Formats: sequence, C-alpha cells, structure tokens
Amino acid sequence: MATPAWVWINDHLTPLAQARVSVEDRGFLYGDGFFETLRAEKGRALFLDEHLARLIASARAFRITVPEGVPWKERLARLLAANGLMPETAAVKILLTRGEAAGLGLPESPSPTLIISARPYTPPCPEEYHAGWPLAVFPERRTTFLGRHKSLNYLFYLAARQYALEQGAREALILEADGAVSEGAATSLIIAHDGRLLTPAAESALPGVTVAVLARALKRRGRVLEWVPLQLAHLEEADGLWLANSLMGIMPVAAVAGRKVSQLPDVTFFFKDCLAREAGLDAEAG
Repeated sequence: MATPAWVWINDHLTPLAQARVSVEDRGFLYGDGFFETLRAEKGRALFLDEHLARLIASARAFRITVPEGVPWKERLARLLAANGLMPETAAVKILLTRGEAAGLGLPESPSPTLIISARPYTPPCPEEYHAGWPLAVFPERRTTFLGRHKSLNYLFYLAARQYALEQGAREALILEADGAVSEGAATSLIIAHDGRLLTPAAESALPGVTVAVLARALKRRGRVLEWVPLQLAHLEEADGLWLANSLMGIMPVAAVAGRKVSQLPDVTFFFKDCLAREAGLDAEAG
C-alpha cells in the first residue's frame, strides 16, 4: 500500500516532510476553517462537485476567501499519482482556513490556506457491512449553528466517537438539545419506517453529501427520501436503520444503545447500488 509523500499547500505540490503551516494560521489557532473528506476510486474523486459546493458555501457564510480558478480535478489527479494512489481506493481531504488574519470576529482573509491531502483508504470488510455497526447514544446534547458546517471545530464529534468506542459501539448518535435525533458523529442516518424512507430534519445537523446523492438516486427510481423530525422512539420502531458517509458509503446499524435493529440486506444492497450508479461504479465498490 502506498505511503503518502506529497500534499498540496495552496498552489504548490509539496513533499509531506517539508509541508508547513504558520502557527499564526487561524485554522490552528481557532479552528477557523472547513474541510471535506472524499472517496477516490482509480484516480477519480467521487461527488467532487457536491463536496466543493458545501465547502464553498460554508466558507462564504463565514467570510473566508475561496481561491479562484483552482483546477480541482487536475490537482487531485496529480496528488493521487504522486502518492501512488491512482489504482487504489483513497481518502482525499480538502481543508480551507482563513489563514493569517489579524482582528476580532471574522476578519477578511486575503491569504487563505488551502491544503489537499490523500491517503490510502480501506473500507470496512464485507462482514461488517453484513452484520452492521452498533450505535451508542452520546449523552451530551448539541445545538449550534456550526453543526450545519463541516468545521475544523471537531472536538465534540471526536469525543462522541470516543464515547461510542468505550461503549463497545462503532458510531455515536448525536441528539439535539430537545432530544430530537440529529446525526451520527461522522455519518448521516437513514431510517425505514412503515414503508417510508426517512432522514432526520434537525436544526444543527450537517447536510450530508451522501444522503443528498442517495435522495437524488432514489428519486430516479420512483422512491422518496423524506427529511422529517425524528425522536429516539422512531429509531426503536424502525424497520431498518443505516449510516451513510462519503468514505464507507452505506452501513447498516445492528443495534442502538444495545437494542437490536432488524437487518434488511436487500435494502442495503439497493442503497449501495443507487450510490454506485450515481458515481459510475459497481455496487461492490461503494
């Protein structure tokens, strides 16, 4: 497996060992920036346009300058090739910070920092996709407008994932301050309930790229994914429950807080096939 040796920093493809960011960069000082994580297959980043749209929208909402004229596909291809990742499955990370900027609030960012990195990615094994992941409910509830952005302020989600691991689970379920279901620490949720396909409509949840792509694919096949407010009771009554993100695709949930969830392998395969077709891949790749 290739060892990453190169990274883009702004306009320069730089040896990883020589890559440096200023200690006065506001991404380091305050988590003042945003990121996207994408899956790449055979040198092609999947759903790149959707990820860039989310990154750019967040940057503009927080007054971070978005570099213009970036040849994204060319840079990603050169990065993957330089790291020997063209024939492999890879995880690509795009990170944009305000850079060095003095002042209170959200000062203008004349020199933002753009970093693009890539590493090998091994999806969960087929046995995990078959068995599903146990899900723990993180006891610390969350309400923040920052949740709607994939910000570098990520400690809450790391703490939630650590809690899940300590509970013997693989992912943490985040609840809103009022107890409504929001999302996973690093995933979106999909629920089959009484013949409907649902995903949480929550005030501080991140708009998931994978869920949006799945909704588009389902619509092509005459199905509807509905965004509705959900409570834990809906999960307990669910006919099936899945986690989704850009790296692992669709993962069924085996249990929520120790309560088993029914497995619907035909639906899981259908979801994976929907995403694979949208990405131009075989279902087994997603």
